[in-house]
Amino acid sequence: MMDYIFLWILVFFVVAALVIIVKTKKPSRRSEASFPYKRINNLFTPAERSFYGVLCQACEGKVIVFGKVRVADVLKTESGLTNSVRQIAFNRISGKHFDYVLCNPDDLSIIATVELDDSSHNSKKTIKRDELLESACRAANLTLHRFKASYNYKVSEVHDAIFPTSTPLDTLQVEAPKVTAVNEEGLAKEVKEAPSIACPKCSSDLVIRTAKKGDNKGSAFLACSAFPKCRYTLYNTDLIEPS
Repeated sequence: MMDYIFLWILVFFVVAALVIIVKTKKPSRRSEASFPYKRINNLFTPAERSFYGVLCQACEGKVIVFGKVRVADVLKTESGLTNSVRQIAFNRISGKHFDYVLCNPDDLSIIATVELDDSSHNSKKTIKRDELLESACRAANLTLHRFKASYNYKVSEVHDAIFPTSTPLDTLQVEAPKVTAVNEEGLAKEVKEAPSIACPKCSSDLVIRTAKKGDNKGSAFLACSAFPKCRYTLYNTDLIEPS
């Protein structure tokens, strides 16, 4: 009788030990389902990484470039909305991101956003998404730059697209007219009487514009008449004589 009791006790301890070993080696299904994640090796796709390098060169010393930024970290809903309207507006942008965000290096304030359009942007779903971002940025008065994905880029072209008013004057191959006023009316009169000036980028005529905002607000400048296809502009206070 004692032998049987001893045998059952031995079996009990063996089974208990096996159960403990199995539990320590294999996590429960519940714990596996709680954290079903694995690391993504690269933040950018090869195309996004290639353009990121070009973008950083084009913006060097002027802005800091961040990648893969949530739209909800850049845009927010306006105050005064009802809870339901606010939630709907937030849901429309919550699952989206900007490819790149350009920030002021001094305080990291947001200056503009950049989107890289590859072949995936031809799908109906992505087109709808792009239209939403463009409308949202327009409503928030936030500049959104779009670039076509390519096998190679020209840093100078990317730079000029983002900073169109910073073209060095010594790169111009045209002679700008002397003017006697900074207002649009006075400049238009002077340019009208002078020979037409060709845009150095696309050869269209340059015309007079007046800056409506920014550091140059109220100042006259030369702009390409083919805008928005060509965004060449020229601010040159040295060409303006005191009235």
